[in-house]
Amino acid sequence: MMKLIIYGLVIYLLYKVIFEVVVPVSKGVKTVKRSMEQMQRQQAEAFRQAQQGAGSSQGPIHSQGNSSNDQKKESPVDAGYIEFEEVKKK
Repeated sequence: MMKLIIYGLVIYLLYKVIFEVVVPVSKGVKTVKRSMEQMQRQQAEAFRQAQQGAGSSQGPIHSQGNSSNDQKKESPVDAGYIEFEEVKKK
């Protein structure tokens, strides 16, 4: 009789764990996975649209291999640069 009560409690606890923990967690994982896939699809579509828009208005898109020209454009102008020691406190 005691074994039957213990088996009943074990089955009840397993039931509670499965349907109150495992099932909701698996549903949550599925919804998060779906939303991540949807965001990735939207991002890919936006990227394709940006490429098509840039391709039609500015010509072909350049790869990042031509970074030497970009670095020359990004170099600071010496006229606006102030040395740290020249800044005076008031």
